Amino acid sequence: MESRFRPEIAGLRAVAVVSVVLFHLKLGSFQGGFVGVDIFFVISGYLITRNILSDLQADHFSLGQFYVRRTRRIYPALIFTVVVTYLVGALWCSPEMFLDLAKECTHALLSISNIQYWRESYQYFAPSSDELALLHCWSLSLEEQFYLFWPIFIILARKAGRVFTIIAVAAVASFVVSILVARTDPLAAFFLMPFRIFEFAVGALILPLEKKIKPNVLSAELLSIGGMLAIGASVLLFKSDMPHLDVAILLPCLGAVATILAGDKTRSSRLLVNAAMIALGGISYSLYLCHWPIIFFGRFIFGDDAINTLTGTLTLIAAMVAVAVAMNLLIERPFLRQSDFRSVSFRKNALVFGSLILALAAVTHITFLSKGFASRIPKAQLESAHLQDFPSDQDLIPSQGPIRFDLAGDSHATQYIAGLSKLAAQLDVRLDARTAAGCPLLYGVTLKNSRRREFCESWRDQTLKYLEHTDLPLIYSQRWELYTDQTVDFDFEPGGAVPSPEEALEKLQFAIENMIKMIGARRILIIGDQVKASCQINRPRLLEGPLPHAPLPPCPPTARDLVDQSTAPIDRMLSRIQAKWPDRIELMRPVDYFCDSNCPVVKDGVWLYFERTHFSVAGSQYMVAHAQDKFRRFLEN
Repeated sequence: MESRFRPEIAGLRAVAVVSVVLFHLKLGSFQGGFVGVDIFFVISGYLITRNILSDLQADHFSLGQFYVRRTRRIYPALIFTVVVTYLVGALWCSPEMFLDLAKECTHALLSISNIQYWRESYQYFAPSSDELALLHCWSLSLEEQFYLFWPIFIILARKAGRVFTIIAVAAVASFVVSILVARTDPLAAFFLMPFRIFEFAVGALILPLEKKIKPNVLSAELLSIGGMLAIGASVLLFKSDMPHLDVAILLPCLGAVATILAGDKTRSSRLLVNAAMIALGGISYSLYLCHWPIIFFGRFIFGDDAINTLTGTLTLIAAMVAVAVAMNLLIERPFLRQSDFRSVSFRKNALVFGSLILALAAVTHITFLSKGFASRIPKAQLESAHLQDFPSDQDLIPSQGPIRFDLAGDSHATQYIAGLSKLAAQLDVRLDARTAAGCPLLYGVTLKNSRRREFCESWRDQTLKYLEHTDLPLIYSQRWELYTDQTVDFDFEPGGAVPSPEEALEKLQFAIENMIKMIGARRILIIGDQVKASCQINRPRLLEGPLPHAPLPPCPPTARDLVDQSTAPIDRMLSRIQAKWPDRIELMRPVDYFCDSNCPVVKDGVWLYFERTHFSVAGSQYMVAHAQDKFRRFLEN
């Protein structure tokens, strides 16, 4: 099999990396630029399979040398990217942000970033993609996992005598399974290697097509035009939230296949094989590695307003290209010289890279365990950061007094710990907090299609069993609107179509009333619908590191009448419940205490919200202080 330089593939790499860069720059016309990763997978599948089969045919394939070449191709530039990202984070990141970044560095070094992001995407307070400095490393981890097993797979398939038939079967199986998995766990289908095998396999299947198809001038031209149109349409028309994107992703993959089959002799291929595109393709790996950290820290340090200008965008692009060229010349190329890797044994190569990776991973993991080296930050700054953190059990104030009341519910109950603990200390009593983020505390209600379902069911049963055997006053709060037919299963419901919002609230009301009956005659203070912040809150931008960065843009207060309107449906439903047991159930509407004519988000420079739907420690204390008389009367009666 010929292994000559293919200029159209270099150009295709350039298209792929430019698409990803423009997508991450959030340029409106390139919302489908994420398909550049899929194109990279097709190219990798083609080239890797071609090289393995070529070496096997010549009878000089070595599994050890294959891993040596892959290691020297991937890890030097990756290690450099991780180290520089870590050092920049040490200078600018708050402990909370540096802790997360250090964890990302560890997983990137160990080539399991994709698994990390998949697992952590199910955490209730998982960081958004804009808060992850090494998010793009998921695709490299996935590709490295592919390289581990693919040569062995090809060797076994070749021994069976049906290489491409077996690859085709693997492609179909992976594609079908990925579609099925995407219906229940779309993030697994996106991040995990088994569900991406079909893209690599599609690239490998170009090889038999090249032998069988010898396109004439016209058909080659049509293939080239069709391939580029398919890729261009995907980049310009796809959106990450498109329905059935898992099926549509075949379009850019087949576009890459057609472009490679067409070769570099067509007129339309000139768009790919000119000197600029080939040069860009040559630095595509380094450009892919450095582009996202540069965008991430550019926005973080200088602010979106500065970066989202023409000057800011062009500056970022210039920085990416300059860094990518330097990385390619100084890091990539020295490790790719034939004389280098052919003279290095597999054992020596594994020892050198393995030792370096483990040493660096130890440093990043220690950073994680040390909570982001908080000693880098002045004490006053740390105290301010804590006020803007989410309340937790650590905010419980120790008390020798008896347990006098229970606090139960999901994270909307947890957020009251900081304020209520302070009030309990004044009353010389203790509160017993029984909360779990994202878990409904309701009889007969379980999460629908969630990996937390089993955990939440177990926690619910334990908590309800406890509540059945105590008569302490109960403060009960949940994110009520979260538990409707779209997100939960009602055991008492026979099934059917998704109801209207009014019907959904009727089912929720029934579930709450059922719980009140089951836990016995006790006094309950139900906290109504949460007052939400008027904007999304970017946590990394909120907190300060050793060096200054652009502050979080101001979040204006919300008009009281708008909050009244948004909270009214839930609060009316809860009022109907309170009216059925007026002697032992009270309702507290947060809007009546947190807001005056407006509902604040920031007070005296301190953010009252951890994120849009949850109070921070400061917000919890602010809310409880303003509702202190209501809470005191409930607890003292």
